[in-house]
Amino acid sequence: MTEYMMIPINKIGQRYNELRIIDPRAETAMERSMQFYGQMTPVVVCQTEKHSEMIDGFKRLRAAIKLNFTQLSARIFPGRIRAAKAAMIQLNIKVRTISDLEKAMVIRSLHRDDGLTQVEIAALLGRHKSWVCRRLSLVERLSEEVADHLKLGLITTTIGRELSRLPHGNQPGALQTIIKYHFDSRETSRLVALLLTEPRWNHDAILRFPEPILENRHPDPPSKSKEPSLFSRLIKLEIWMKATSHTQPDHVSIPECNRLLSVMDRIETIFDGMRKQLGSM
Repeated sequence: MTEYMMIPINKIGQRYNELRIIDPRAETAMERSMQFYGQMTPVVVCQTEKHSEMIDGFKRLRAAIKLNFTQLSARIFPGRIRAAKAAMIQLNIKVRTISDLEKAMVIRSLHRDDGLTQVEIAALLGRHKSWVCRRLSLVERLSEEVADHLKLGLITTTIGRELSRLPHGNQPGALQTIIKYHFDSRETSRLVALLLTEPRWNHDAILRFPEPILENRHPDPPSKSKEPSLFSRLIKLEIWMKATSHTQPDHVSIPECNRLLSVMDRIETIFDGMRKQLGSM
């Protein structure tokens, strides 16, 4: 028989919160729902020697804390910690409220923290070993910085999956570009494809200013001749320089100043070469 009870919020542990990804929109929706209707479904906890450990209902718990609830209705999971972690996947599969990356993080925890083999995890979840292997491989490909942004809901799981295609060392730089230019999943996919196909010496320039992707946001109007194309590129460059340098020069950081100066030096060199070529004609 399933046991239900009211548990004080300060007695509920959130040790496994790191195995779930925060979705800001879902968090807001849950908080609004609980504000108007209260807790409609119980959370699921497992009992430890010291306290109750949350295994399902993290959004409800966070909303309850914000709304100053003192206790929550909870269903007690009868199994041990390993079975409880497996339940984090099983309880959410049917309603599709757990992503592949979240499943992968639970599987990695069972493998690393609990010492289970892939075969043992597959048996625990009622899945084939290859299913476990694919998901474990997915999360192992993520750098720590990307994984942290995923857990905090700062990037979507789709963007995280795209970034996992890059080597670990290339992911942080790509992540910063994605955040800086507010790339969506489609733009992220294009950025990753560029980094995978272009030689390494072009990567820094692509990450500083991914023009092939940005130019599709505001395409130039069709021109009747080829002459305006150079002019339009110079206008784009001027706009980028203004956006990069913010408002006042004294607000620009030293690394940013150095980057801007290197760009200006390169432009000056290009125009010097063009002057010499035009002068010799």
